[in-house]
Amino acid sequence: MSTPTDANSFPTPPRHQRPTTLKKFLFGAPYYPEHWQAEDRKLDGERMRNAGVNVVRMAEFAWDVIEPSRENFDFTLFDETIATLGKQGIETILCTPTATPPRWLTADKPDWMRVTSEGVRMEHGNRQHTCTNNPAFRAESRRITRAMAEHYRDNSLVTGWQTDNEFHCHYTACYCPSCRSGFQHWLEQKYGNIETLNEKWGNRFWAQTYDQFDQIELPRHGLYPAPGNPSHELDHSRYLSASITAFQAEQVAILREVNPTWWITHNGVFDKIDHWTFSEDLDFYAVDVYPGFAGVTADSYTWGALKHESCRYVSGGYIVPEQSTGPGGQLEYMHMTCEPGQMRLWAWQGIAHGADGILHFRWRTCRFGAEIYWNGVLDHDNVPRRRYEEFAQEGQELQKVGSQLLGSVKEVKIGLLCNYDSEEMFASQTNGFPGPEDQIKALFSTATRRHLPVGLLDPRDSFDGMEIIIMPTQLAEDPALTLKLEDFVSKGGCLLVTARSYTRSVDNHVLPLTSPAGLSPLLGIKREEEGRLISGMDTFQLEGCENTTIPAFGGYEILNLEGARTVATWQVGKPGRHPHYAQGKCGFSHNQVGSGHAFYLGSYINAENAGALYDILLATKPITPLATANELVEMSIRHRDDRRFLFLLNHTLETQIVSDLPSGTEILKDCPVQDQVTLEPFGVQVIALD
Repeated sequence: MSTPTDANSFPTPPRHQRPTTLKKFLFGAPYYPEHWQAEDRKLDGERMRNAGVNVVRMAEFAWDVIEPSRENFDFTLFDETIATLGKQGIETILCTPTATPPRWLTADKPDWMRVTSEGVRMEHGNRQHTCTNNPAFRAESRRITRAMAEHYRDNSLVTGWQTDNEFHCHYTACYCPSCRSGFQHWLEQKYGNIETLNEKWGNRFWAQTYDQFDQIELPRHGLYPAPGNPSHELDHSRYLSASITAFQAEQVAILREVNPTWWITHNGVFDKIDHWTFSEDLDFYAVDVYPGFAGVTADSYTWGALKHESCRYVSGGYIVPEQSTGPGGQLEYMHMTCEPGQMRLWAWQGIAHGADGILHFRWRTCRFGAEIYWNGVLDHDNVPRRRYEEFAQEGQELQKVGSQLLGSVKEVKIGLLCNYDSEEMFASQTNGFPGPEDQIKALFSTATRRHLPVGLLDPRDSFDGMEIIIMPTQLAEDPALTLKLEDFVSKGGCLLVTARSYTRSVDNHVLPLTSPAGLSPLLGIKREEEGRLISGMDTFQLEGCENTTIPAFGGYEILNLEGARTVATWQVGKPGRHPHYAQGKCGFSHNQVGSGHAFYLGSYINAENAGALYDILLATKPITPLATANELVEMSIRHRDDRRFLFLLNHTLETQIVSDLPSGTEILKDCPVQDQVTLEPFGVQVIALD
């Protein structure tokens, strides 16, 4: 369960600035020897070595190969493969294969299968079809994990482990009896008695009071005649995260017991998981990135950047176990084929955001199964073509500079606060308003295109190093977070809070306090009223100094000043337009506290107003862009000790000029840099700053 922020719980340095524990920069690919005959595999080791590969990932779907029948373990294929690749200087990341239990194990176990919200039981023939909350399946997952760990405990070529594979990629909720009883037990552990749960959930509404925990059902979205209880739904979201975290923790405990020198990760990042809590017992987190889901046009690059950020902000340094290699497709869809150079560009994007390892999915395109058109480094015919050449270029570059970058982390000065509870609270009762995630996407994309050092930040982390923090619609009041924000602002930080923040309790009830409740003293305002804005009514704007206007979005709030000053007032436009009574009243405020500044926007953020809001914040707290270039040139800095590396990534098909650069050395080509460089189409430069 996600809990209110503990002001004393964050590590030093901030967790999002924590380096990985890796001893070398990882480069390679997921590898599936079980899919290929020896003849197909005979050149793999040599080709990998020539491409600079130093690691592969194996066995995440190979339980039936490792254990063809109960307790009949056969590690021969993987032993031989690990040894063969080891002779080429290639180590192995092993995976617990619990996403795909063999048919002999599940054949007479219908109660192990996931159940949809409509009550349909899943069948064998896919992946993630067994329920991770079923006690018997959990016992089997521990058994196969221990068997693999014990077998490889002394194999020096096994460098680390990945738990399972992409938790919640396809399914986030299951409605089987194990999940129902598990949820009931979790609630009993949390609340202690049914009377407390009834109070915390507000069950007097619609006669929802329970007499005992075993009466409580799983919330089935879309199958109610009316909306569900928001407190019930929030706790179910918390349970989904807590239960998958517990499933993983059992595997992690076994691996650490057997060989404490192994590092352990998991490849996410998917929905209904509190990634901060989920990743706490991992050495570092990992994320799979397929930019084709957002398209391959230049202006879609911020999708991939934000995907990397979704991992980095809870982990610090991280790895990418699956980086897009070519077009991927299943069933009715197929991604566009990336241009020459774009695959390498995407890999360097991950490195620019703090990845200490890149593995391209997959080594060879499979000839059978559901992913026959999910392209790998090699084609179906096993012939190296341009993807292999591009892959080899990356490997050679990382052999040259990887050791310099290892252990450095992305530098962030503008933090966008986001956390699991806030988004799940919003999801339980959206009312058609923009949510925290919607606003974060706009804020992140806008700052990235302006070449500002922006990143995500969890409220439970340390705020050290931040200069600006933006908190979009953090619904739950959090006293510990309030103290941290007050400290941040009083010491010179700049804070922006947006509408509906601090309006609910931790139980997802609306607070009996005037918004923004505990933040009112810091912000110097109280909300008079709120309402929605009609889509497309662009006459609803906030008017600021010198007759400049800021488009409002989604909703309005009228603010009463209690120490703050007005930054902008509501301008309704034509007479009679709704909400005409907001005309001339405060909608955007600023409060100076100590040496810092606290702003409150009585509206929401989108792509149309994010830039103007940044202008106001940066006028108060100046942050210099990393350099000057087209907005489709991505920039970031990684730093370690006294070393800083500036990454320049050209996401366009045109040559781009980058100017106003600090001096340094471009380390891929070993050439000095003074003020300006030219980036070729899809070009990458990494500058070690003086």
